[in-house]
Amino acid sequence: MYEKITAYLDFFGRDAIPESELQEKTKEFSVDFMQSGFMVSNAMEAMGERAWASKSQLREDASAMTAEEACVCISAFIQQESFIPGVLADLVRQDVLPGILKRLRELDA
Repeated sequence: MYEKITAYLDFFGRDAIPESELQEKTKEFSVDFMQSGFMVSNAMEAMGERAWASKSQLREDASAMTAEEACVCISAFIQQESFIPGVLADLVRQDVLPGILKRLRELDA
């Protein structure tokens, strides 16, 4: 169900990704996620309700997230990217987005 989205894990999980490649891949990821039907319109509000404000908290909670929670997080990240370019790349480097994608892959298995 989430194969197209979790396929990015193979790229995002690599070490030392050149910045230009990372920026391009995060743009592709955003487009694919928005077209997937998993985008949550009130994601920013839902993130606040769950008190997911820090990267460390997101990394800790990723392994126990439901698919809905993972999609809320990813949706919020994509929404943030439109206001703060580079957010997605930072979340990849900080192992937040890869952790959430790993969880989606597990749930899909």
